[in-house]
Amino acid sequence: MKRKRGKRLVLAIGAVVMALSLLSGCGADDTKEDADTISVYLWSTTLYDSYAPYIQSRLPDVNIEFVVGNNDLDFYKFMNEHGELPDIITMRRFSLHDAADLKDQLMDLSTTEEAGAIYESYIQNFTNVDGTVNWLPVCGEADGLVANKALFDEYDIPLPTDYDSMIAACQKFEEHGIRGFVADFAYDYTCMEVLQGLSIPEITSMEGRMWRSSYEDPSTDMIGLDDTVWPGAFERMEQFIKDTKIVPEDLELSYDPVINMFTEGKAAIIRSGGSNVVAFQNNNVDAVFLPYFGQDGEQWLLTYPAFQVALNKDLEKDKTRQEKALKVLSVMLSEEGQNVLSKGEAVISYSQNVDLELSPYLENLSTLMQQNHMYIRIASNDFFAVSKDVV
Repeated sequence: MKRKRGKRLVLAIGAVVMALSLLSGCGADDTKEDADTISVYLWSTTLYDSYAPYIQSRLPDVNIEFVVGNNDLDFYKFMNEHGELPDIITMRRFSLHDAADLKDQLMDLSTTEEAGAIYESYIQNFTNVDGTVNWLPVCGEADGLVANKALFDEYDIPLPTDYDSMIAACQKFEEHGIRGFVADFAYDYTCMEVLQGLSIPEITSMEGRMWRSSYEDPSTDMIGLDDTVWPGAFERMEQFIKDTKIVPEDLELSYDPVINMFTEGKAAIIRSGGSNVVAFQNNNVDAVFLPYFGQDGEQWLLTYPAFQVALNKDLEKDKTRQEKALKVLSVMLSEEGQNVLSKGEAVISYSQNVDLELSPYLENLSTLMQQNHMYIRIASNDFFAVSKDVV
């Protein structure tokens, strides 16, 4: 049963799914409406606030059902096995490696304008060995190091510009009884981002790209890390742990204790995201975003998409529905759509056709963006797990 205003809330107890539909044409027959409706599964309820209503407002003639699904590819594999895969899927915790079982049921988006607009260095991370592209990244969030500038000023310690100056700063803070660096290592994603962030030059080298391509390709025998790229990454992680005096107890640190240490002046540098820099500044904490420092002297920005989006191949059976779904995709990845997601703060775009305004607190990211020193993290389920084991 629909509400008069064309919005309905559906709770599917078996799948633990909440759905919100923003539908037009409320007087239409239910059967016809279901056939015309494009289902969009969202990875989080946060997309309901402004993003979903924005998409529907730009497509008043398309019935769109927005559903909060699950941020887990196994959920969609289960739906696919039962013939219930939605028309459009969004995923945040994602890798081609984990999505391999869905490949044959997803549309090839490689010839779409949206795929063509994505910078080559990023679209290659979503390109299958056969040249097809099933998933497209929406705008990305920046991950790196965040420094408490007030502490640096108070103790007259220069802000780091490379790995050596960061370690030197940490050592000076330790002399004053202040932790130079801490992170919420209780979470696998923090372990993963620090491990990758410290070794971006190696992961993006020719050998690193070859490994990643093989790892993401389900047709190869590659099931884990290699003995060319990753031993060096482990060594750098070990050296970083020694240099920053990370101790076993730090593996229990969660988000709130780390944030409290930072805001109370008990820690000078933490691993965090650009959005937290904006939040700190809005709460009168003078925070500065720093990149990851490669031991070769280069600076890198680790990023991860706000989410990835894919379309069900079954849409190709009905050209009218396929055209509607592609219109939805176009709006989702449009400049205005990505600005709705970014809220003018800490989000960058992977598309050449999209210009997102950064917060003034993150203007130092512009140089790295111009140099194309942005890296999309590897985020397979087993990589999350092995990263925590490594730390």
